[in-house]
Amino acid sequence: MALNPQKPVFQHPDLMVSVSGIRGIIPTGLSSDVIYHSLRAFGSWLKGNTVVIGRDSRPSGAYIENIAIGVMLGMGKKVIQLGIVPTPTVKAVVNQSGAAGGIMISASHNPVVWNAFKFIGPGGFFTNAKDLEELLDFVRTEDYKPFQFKPNASVEDGRDRIQAHIDSVLARVNVAAIKRKKFTVFLDAVNGGGSFVLPELLKQLNCKVIAQHCKPDGTFPRPPEPTPDALKQSSRLIKQSKAHIGFALDPDADRLVVLSPKKGAVSEELTLPLSFMSYLASNSISKKASITVNLSTSFVNDWVADSVGIPTYRSKVGEANVVAEMQHRKSVFGGEGNGGVIDPAIPSYGRDSLSGVAHILNLLALKGEDTDTVLSNLPAVYMRKIAYKIAGQKTEEIYSRFRSAFSDYKEDARDGLRLANEDSWIHIRPSNTEPILRLIGESRTKKDLESLLNKAGRIMENS
Repeated sequence: MALNPQKPVFQHPDLMVSVSGIRGIIPTGLSSDVIYHSLRAFGSWLKGNTVVIGRDSRPSGAYIENIAIGVMLGMGKKVIQLGIVPTPTVKAVVNQSGAAGGIMISASHNPVVWNAFKFIGPGGFFTNAKDLEELLDFVRTEDYKPFQFKPNASVEDGRDRIQAHIDSVLARVNVAAIKRKKFTVFLDAVNGGGSFVLPELLKQLNCKVIAQHCKPDGTFPRPPEPTPDALKQSSRLIKQSKAHIGFALDPDADRLVVLSPKKGAVSEELTLPLSFMSYLASNSISKKASITVNLSTSFVNDWVADSVGIPTYRSKVGEANVVAEMQHRKSVFGGEGNGGVIDPAIPSYGRDSLSGVAHILNLLALKGEDTDTVLSNLPAVYMRKIAYKIAGQKTEEIYSRFRSAFSDYKEDARDGLRLANEDSWIHIRPSNTEPILRLIGESRTKKDLESLLNKAGRIMENS
């Protein structure tokens, strides 16, 4: 959902303002003026005085972090500084400390020249569309809360608080069973926000860690989005190692991809169903239970939920939207097919790679099966994700052509356009994080997927 703050400094093609945050290319999009106004607005929007600040390892991160600390101090806030950490750790610390909110400085899977503010409200929840509109009202009016010349403010080194997040994750799995297995785990953290915290979690689970790209030096040694293509080197390395399983992260470590000793990187769509299977193996399930995923997430989650007789609900794309639907449905588990695992009992209550790692190791330990065996028992994923640049084109006209071509499909227009039948679905929507139109399709068979995408491709070629 794109939002318009109606201020010239925020009108730039290298800047995106949406429910996914305020992100842009440094220094053209996320300029010093945008940084300043965003922080003043967030500080004015907050209802309390304590702010948690974390970042990933991008070269621009330290620069923006120092501005953020300075502005928050100037507005009389107490800052809990975490340094380089996963996004879910910032959210968890906000929740556990009772802070008014938090700031994660990260452009997630965007290239290294991008950076962003992910604003977090009370309880550790991302700001939603309503919150962001309220925040942007301060930008429009510049009715900011004043700086204090003698502020009652301070900076706390918050690194000791990270363990509380780890403890909350460990509490959700059978730690003793995992420890007994003495897993060897390959970890590719893309030199990002998970470079310190994920190895620490694994060590506390008695795992031997084969660390790949776990030095947060400001470089991304591979494309930051953990797709199978981006993970070709890590796929080769895990096959050469003696690891039982591997994991790969994006720069802010809210997304997780599994690597197996035989296959290397597998589809990011399998992370969530594997984690949900761990939950099912460890908990009794009531008839009122449910799982919530977004509109672009694989059939495989429905297959797992159907195996225990519970429904799968779908939300708009975006963590905040999934969480809101989970709360509405009282879902016991949820997430997004991009490798985002959401266990509502963990205080990050959002996509959390720590949760995914712990749950998947828990599944292996409880089942007593190796990674490739567990993966082989899941349905195959026949899905493809395509990005189209649509500058100058009206999305509604594109949607109209898809409706006509797929007139026998059931329509869901909550977020772009999703068209589905029992065997296939296609979802078309503008990205919240990049200036593109995303097209995602999935079918029960490879042949049907090719047919689906060929039909979609012809529509896009004529758009």
